[in-house]
Amino acid sequence: MKKYQPVHILIRSAGNAADIRYLCGTEPPETAVLIQTGLRGTLIVSEMEYNRLRRTVKRGITVLHPALIGSSWKNGAADWIKKCTDEKKLTVGADFPLGLAEKLRLAGFKSKISEEAVCPQREIKTADEISAVKNTQHAAVAAMNAAIKQIASAQIGKDGLLRCGKTVLTSEMVRATICHTLLDHDCVAAETIVACGPHSADPHERGTGPLRAGQPIVLDIFPRSGITGYWGDLTRTVCRGPAPAELKKMYNAVKAAQAAALKEVKAGAWADDVHAAAAGELDRRGFKTGAVSGVPQGFIHGTGHGVGLEIHEAPRVSSANRQKLRAGMIITIEPGLYYPQLGGIRIEDTIAVTKDGYEILAPCPKKLEI
Repeated sequence: MKKYQPVHILIRSAGNAADIRYLCGTEPPETAVLIQTGLRGTLIVSEMEYNRLRRTVKRGITVLHPALIGSSWKNGAADWIKKCTDEKKLTVGADFPLGLAEKLRLAGFKSKISEEAVCPQREIKTADEISAVKNTQHAAVAAMNAAIKQIASAQIGKDGLLRCGKTVLTSEMVRATICHTLLDHDCVAAETIVACGPHSADPHERGTGPLRAGQPIVLDIFPRSGITGYWGDLTRTVCRGPAPAELKKMYNAVKAAQAAALKEVKAGAWADDVHAAAAGELDRRGFKTGAVSGVPQGFIHGTGHGVGLEIHEAPRVSSANRQKLRAGMIITIEPGLYYPQLGGIRIEDTIAVTKDGYEILAPCPKKLEI
């Protein structure tokens, strides 16, 4: 008896574009349907995309457009699925469109929401994938070096503002330098963080306005390659001119916490133990985590996350994830401290887990005062 293979339906959306790219080797820019059975799939796209995508998909993927299956673009995805599979039991993801699910139900299909990730194998990167992330990470390092050079070359005014000539240096200007550098490496980045002073105390604050001396400037760069689709992730914190003693103490604690976490990383290590190593180092140095007047302070996020075709993907490196690390995983190690009265400090590297440890995919200097 032939073994039953579930038919998995993916509708191209922001939520599953990475899975479609992983399975097909290319990413349709608009509405598309992937009907996946085992290692083989049928990708239905518009006539405009048909020729290009059939040249670039992986082996085992058949590219069609609606007219080739006796349908039309206006008939929509339910009709395409009906014409491409005889199997009435379908597996879909949790983000599958409700309206489409209802149309399939009325057409006689039964849809089951998958309890597992579509592509759990994405957690373990191949040599080619590691190389792709490494290339993007090198672009991030180039952009980081350009940003730090720009900040370091700024003069400190009597009012504490940083200036390039007569122009006040701003977060927006440094972000533009980062973006231009990334474009030179065929990469793009959105939501790049250049956050100074009080802004740096919020981990995801992008930062706006003038940059000042003697305050932390968090630079978080996470570009995506326009060629491969793989991401990189890199954070450094700098201070133009002498840093206050408490800020130096914070920086040294975060740097030590990252070293403590990295010491735990290897195949077979538990993700939550890696996080505990970072959190424990910060706690031992007197930096407490908790809410003050309802505002979370201290080490208020996980130690890291997976990086690949998505900027945040499995595995998570946090207290909530009791999962063993495996060789070939790519993760970030990024402890941080955040206090509104002082600002924030974060140091982040993207690494590949190996049998006996880890590989930093693109080294970048760590120095607070510039």
